[in-house]
Amino acid sequence: MRVVKWAGYGLAGVAVFVLFAVAGAFAASEAMIRWPAGERPAQFVSATPPMTGSAERGRRLAVLNGCHDCHGDRLQGRLFHDDPAIVRAWGPNLTRVAAQQTDSQLNAAIRHGVGGDGRQLWVMPSSAFAQLSDRETADLIAYVRSFPVAGEDQPRLEVGHVGRLGVLLGKFRSEHALLKAGVPPLPNLGPQYAQGRAVARLCVECHGADLKGSEATKSPDLTMAASYDDADFRRLLHQGVAAGGRRLDNLMGAAARSRFTALTDAEIQALHAYLKARAEREIAAAQ
Repeated sequence: MRVVKWAGYGLAGVAVFVLFAVAGAFAASEAMIRWPAGERPAQFVSATPPMTGSAERGRRLAVLNGCHDCHGDRLQGRLFHDDPAIVRAWGPNLTRVAAQQTDSQLNAAIRHGVGGDGRQLWVMPSSAFAQLSDRETADLIAYVRSFPVAGEDQPRLEVGHVGRLGVLLGKFRSEHALLKAGVPPLPNLGPQYAQGRAVARLCVECHGADLKGSEATKSPDLTMAASYDDADFRRLLHQGVAAGGRRLDNLMGAAARSRFTALTDAEIQALHAYLKARAEREIAAAQ
């Protein structure tokens, strides 16, 4: 009986230790998630000439960059990722955010991963938007401000136990942290590919800053674009149909049908030329 008694004490001790460890891990991850950025990006002024933004140009940018996918058709926010073990993420109600924040604060969120209250942003793809020009950012802000204030505030980010483990292990990082670590620019392959390189910024969010694919989004290295002929590549980007007539029901298929229909044939051709030139360089380097 004494052995059983002491075994019970031991198990109770282990349970208490595990409880404290879990609580400590939760507190540490919560601090990391809510921790302020610690610095403010430089002031950004778009409301005075010559930087007055165009809401119409901004609308096209918003479509191409998938702003409505996360923030809803009227930018009032929506639940766009619902995996309780990893993360439940709502796009904020941008009509209310824009009414309360300056252009500099909106720019900080878009291109620097810093919220209006100074906190680090975790799901907003600022690391992809960092390569937007001042003009494009001004246009995007003008488009956001063109919507009347409506709807309610959306809930804050909820990170599950698997997501918190990723935070603690450095596998899940804030956008601000990613940008501070350095996001390499897309390869510059010469002035003849400048337009295609600009369009390729749309690929960074899913395929990574180096376009070599991402395990998180299960996206491939874009050297595979070299295997497409022009007609198949255009069909891929406008219809989400891969070579051989296979309809894609993944992120690429959804992006093609909701975002990339706004691309012109000339832009698609320029992107394809850039990706083929990149593939040739990658192959040459490997050899």
